Amino acid sequence: MATSNSFSVCARFDQFHVDFGSRVLQRSGVRVPVQSQPLQVLRLLLEAEGKVVTREELRKVLWPEDTFVDFELGVNTAVKKLRQALEDSADHPKFIETLPRIGHRFMVPVEWVAEDSQTLAKSADSVTAGGMAVASAPVRTSIGLYSVGNSRWLAVGGTILVALCGIAVWRFVRSRTALPPIEVVPLVGLPGMENDPAFSPDGNQVAFAIRNPANSGIYTTVVGGEKSLRLTTHPGDGSPRWSPDGRQLAFVRYSEERVAIYVIPALGGTEHRLYSSPAGINSRSLDWSPDGKVLAITEIDADRIHTWISLLSLANSTTQRLTSPSDQEQDCSPAFSPDGGTVAFVRGITPGVVSDVYVVPTSGGEPRRVTQDHTWIMGAPAWTPDGREIVFSSTRAGLVSLWRVSASGGTPRPVVGVGLNASRPSVSRKDHQLVYQQMNFKNNVWRLDLSDEKTRRGPPSIVISDKGPELARPRFSPDGKRIAFESDRLGYADLWACDSDGSNCSQLTSLHGTAGAVTWSPDGRQIAFEFRPKQHSEVYVAEVGGGPPRLLETFPGSDNGGPNWSRDGKWIYFYSNRGGALQIWKMQLNGGSPVQVTTKGGVVGAESSDGRFLYFAKFDVPGLWKMPLRGGQETRIFDQPFVPFSWWDWGLTEKGIYFINFQTSSPATVAFFEFATNKIFPIWALTNRPFVGLSVSADGKSILYPQNEYSQSDIMLVKNFR
Repeated sequence: MATSNSFSVCARFDQFHVDFGSRVLQRSGVRVPVQSQPLQVLRLLLEAEGKVVTREELRKVLWPEDTFVDFELGVNTAVKKLRQALEDSADHPKFIETLPRIGHRFMVPVEWVAEDSQTLAKSADSVTAGGMAVASAPVRTSIGLYSVGNSRWLAVGGTILVALCGIAVWRFVRSRTALPPIEVVPLVGLPGMENDPAFSPDGNQVAFAIRNPANSGIYTTVVGGEKSLRLTTHPGDGSPRWSPDGRQLAFVRYSEERVAIYVIPALGGTEHRLYSSPAGINSRSLDWSPDGKVLAITEIDADRIHTWISLLSLANSTTQRLTSPSDQEQDCSPAFSPDGGTVAFVRGITPGVVSDVYVVPTSGGEPRRVTQDHTWIMGAPAWTPDGREIVFSSTRAGLVSLWRVSASGGTPRPVVGVGLNASRPSVSRKDHQLVYQQMNFKNNVWRLDLSDEKTRRGPPSIVISDKGPELARPRFSPDGKRIAFESDRLGYADLWACDSDGSNCSQLTSLHGTAGAVTWSPDGRQIAFEFRPKQHSEVYVAEVGGGPPRLLETFPGSDNGGPNWSRDGKWIYFYSNRGGALQIWKMQLNGGSPVQVTTKGGVVGAESSDGRFLYFAKFDVPGLWKMPLRGGQETRIFDQPFVPFSWWDWGLTEKGIYFINFQTSSPATVAFFEFATNKIFPIWALTNRPFVGLSVSADGKSILYPQNEYSQSDIMLVKNFR
């Protein structure tokens, strides 16, 4: 990247300056000793622009292929020495974040410039051993600026330009070093899940929601104050947003069947309902326009699947549609720009996993895409006060964290000072502050053994434990000796397998994306799963013993997933939103055209043991259904409350269906539906909220289910955010 013999590319971040041509690292003008390999690591991290640099990428740059060295130790040593040069802590990093066994990423904004390397070297050399001499500032200039002729005036002009550049750089360095450091502290310390923070217009208060049996509702708190004010007590309240004058709050009240929008005085008082609609997965967000006349809301169709952005009038409660997504897309999570002329929102595919940030004028028009990540986005985005950037939460580098991107598009950068599992940001219009939701999870997979179909053999036991939100959908192998599941324990959602007692865990996939919904072939030699390489999910098949996954050619351009094998192992059932609504299809493992199975909706299906029926769940209608595979009408087996993602919470046997019963008292029970009597028998009352998935061993003697052991969420305040 060097530009000429006298100019080289340099980088500035925080108080540091590095010239990669002369291999000089400075901190506030003082040279910092650093070896060659740590400097190479620094360059790779800076050039990655906030993205993760994998350990394999570091290895390829630091050592050629024919080099014999302990790469793992070498990479660790190089990163450790770089941390020492930057005075960065591994436990509480400011510059270099480590994702265990994955790689590293740089957390601080970087400015690239072309500079006079000779001036920089002299500047560094002018610092005495005692550090008392003043180093002259390096000259920053454009590439090719000094094509010096014999003209006397050019020489004089060049001298003046050098002086002016030196003054400018000195002021820049002085202003950077004068900025107060970023500080991240908890905002409140109330029991329960603290969610959905939002700054008041003057930046002095934050509204938020709490979900907890004892103290649910909407709250406000003064930044730096001691006591919070509780405004509501409903457990389904969330997404509070301030009116522009700070006198009222709008919020969403969610239940199993309905979602409603209310306003309430900011100091407490009588609630007033503005709007009501069917409840859906992505219907829990809104924002108040800067002029106070409308709310941007997520409006949902009667099918409880498709959503779009609308403007809700506060004068007469009418709605005006702002976006029109395709049948395969959902729009949600709106946020007004500071001038009110634009709304940022999240657009994703129907199952809601692959999403990006878009913007649309409030006057209407075609939305413009801002990000190109095709990944989870957690909550609504937020605007910076000048309207130039959008802050959002994403899994674009693995685990959930905050990013910022130009409102006109570009490469997102990590938000400095914010760690992992950060979501739902809100930026103060004043005082350089940001708040966000900090999440912590712990999920376990439990095993419940049975003495017969309706009787358990003792209490359940933990077989797999994980920290993180993605320990889900465990599946017994056909012989019952192995358990496959999905986990993000190394940053990305990949597939793993353990012995049935939880020992000898190994990674089945390393795809650096979103892999899940794994199922075993009847002979146990292969797995089928869904993976999202880009915008849409696809179905893949892989050998358990190793080898690259093979794409199953289903419907390109649609969302295809939720695979399950036929009893003879020749077909794979899957869902697809080809044509709009999710339906179940099947296709032969060795190729051929997919065959549609359901016509009135379906998302996860399994063949009966005799191969006569397909049992399945629907995306938008709770309960379980069955239909003859040789033709005939579908029938509902039993009903259930509407619980998102509960279509994975069942397992089929010859005599009945084991499932998570949400109709019982909180949180739920493991139950058995007996085909012979059409009756439901409770087996075990869960101690905590179930997560996604349930599996039954082939012999019907054991059940697997994931359970959330704790979910903690705190509102964090970032001071000196810029």
